[in-house]
Amino acid sequence: MIFFLILLAGLWFWQAGPGVEPLVARPPAASAPPLPEIVFPYFRFPENLTLCGEPVPLKEEAVRESLDREFTIIVWSRAQTTMWLKRAHRYFPELERKIRAERLPLDLKYVVLVESDLRDRARSQAGALGLWQFMGSTAQRFQLRVTEAVDERLDFNAATDAALRYLKWLRERFGSWALALAAYNCGEGRVQKEMALQGVNNYYHLALPEETERYVFRIIGAKIVLESPLTYGFQIPPEELYAPLQYDEAEVILTQETSVRSLAEACGTYYKSFKTFNPWIRGTSLPPGRYRFWLPKGSAARFREAQRSTPGIPPLISR
Repeated sequence: MIFFLILLAGLWFWQAGPGVEPLVARPPAASAPPLPEIVFPYFRFPENLTLCGEPVPLKEEAVRESLDREFTIIVWSRAQTTMWLKRAHRYFPELERKIRAERLPLDLKYVVLVESDLRDRARSQAGALGLWQFMGSTAQRFQLRVTEAVDERLDFNAATDAALRYLKWLRERFGSWALALAAYNCGEGRVQKEMALQGVNNYYHLALPEETERYVFRIIGAKIVLESPLTYGFQIPPEELYAPLQYDEAEVILTQETSVRSLAEACGTYYKSFKTFNPWIRGTSLPPGRYRFWLPKGSAARFREAQRSTPGIPPLISR
């Protein structure tokens, strides 16, 4: 019996091989150290704010809380606000030039951020289109062409000029920029109706659709962050900002149906590029008429030369 037990023990050691640790009790493993506590910074908005030169009544608790909501969302929507900053570097210089030319407040540039995130092909579920989110009926009121062939709501210059005319008209009608911006969002008829019903002519005291009540505060929040992005943790290398578009401008009278492809080839580019410069072109061709195109920078001379051999493109007026 003793011989049999010794034989079993020997077989076990032979199968286990060298280096087998003896079966001894081990101390319990030490518990993992606690993860370091992650503390996010807390950002506050300034105590004194204006919108288009009009003071924001932050001493009113309801106003303060409404702004706090939109400001906090914008600060912590890191991806979206980063894209705002990148696109603003492309569009704001020209937009500011147009606003100054109309002698309007520069704060109006933040409207386009809230409207479309500065996406030139933005479309709402209600059918509003472009950077300024014009509805079709309002676009026609302010002389924007909307046809089967073209939609100037997608034309940066035309839509911006129309939007500034509309905002200026709303300010003259309502007497305050806050009410004008609310009317831009939900329509002047709705704002006028609610003012008459409630006996109130102050945007901050007026009950409006929830989207409109948030709308002006979003514009204020956008202004706060984009005026001082580093204060709120946004540090984008200059080379990562989107450069302003460089383009030549040409006014052309087409005498016959002309394909977008032939227009692109005339200035030495390709179909998609030409439509990127001119997103207001809805289809693959344009009917006879007068048009103003953006062309890739430095291509106007080639375009001018190509018109001599391209049917339907007469001598053009360019600047």
